[in-house]
Parts: sequence; C-alpha cells; structure tokens
Amino acid sequence: MSQALKTQILKLAKGSWQQSILRNLISNHIITNPIRELRGNARKYQGRYQASFNSLLSRLRKAGYTITIQLGPLGGQWGAIYTLTV
Repeated sequence: MSQALKTQILKLAKGSWQQSILRNLISNHIITNPIRELRGNARKYQGRYQASFNSLLSRLRKAGYTITIQLGPLGGQWGAIYTLTV
C-alpha cells in the first residue's frame, strides 16, 4: 500500500481513537472489535464508542473501501473480526 493511500485512509478518521483503529487496519489489514478493548472509564461510554466506530466504517465504505465483517463464534459483533480490502 502506498504512502499516499495510507494518508488518504487516515484522513477519514475523526479523533485519535479512530486514527489508531485505522493505523491497525492499515498495518495488519485485520482487527478485532475495538469496543472489546475499552478499559476503565471508557467502558461507561461504550455506546458512544460503538456509534463512533460505526460512523468510521460508514465513511470507509462511502470512500470506496471494502470492510468485511466476520462475526464472532456466537454470531455477534462482540467477537467480530474486521478486514480492510483496498
């Protein structure tokens, strides 16, 4: 992946949390559900983080990138794996 493409993808993030998600997607092309990683006081705002993550995924799709979701072992998003296809 070229540096220009990486920069273009990172511009879709709003805030440092979304940027860290995109950096992980760019480097690994795969991430687990980032809501599972929330710790401390951030867990109190889990719903807001979920809305933020959903907005990020929506912006990625509108920009023409493909996000594949593999649901978790019990069929839900809690254990889901997200893959970025450029």
